[in-house]
Amino acid sequence: MSAGRALPVKAPAQNKPASVDSQRGRTRPGDGEMMDPTPPPLPSDPAERAALFASIDRGIADVRAGRTVAWEEVDRLTRQKLGLPPA
Repeated sequence: MSAGRALPVKAPAQNKPASVDSQRGRTRPGDGEMMDPTPPPLPSDPAERAALFASIDRGIADVRAGRTVAWEEVDRLTRQKLGLPPA
């Protein structure tokens, strides 16, 4: 290839990493799209962490035992409580 045909190559633009606060349901100035919310970190206190995991385990046990409420029912009750029209 001749030197006249070689084109300079640009490196892709590097975006600055977004801070945690900007990732929590806010938009970054450049892209205008909503970002996925970032969950808070797990608690570092062993007792709080154990309580969190125990709560998750109870929820999973409820689902496996059939103790759940259908989404349609939750949606209907929420809309009724907030005075919104039915879906």
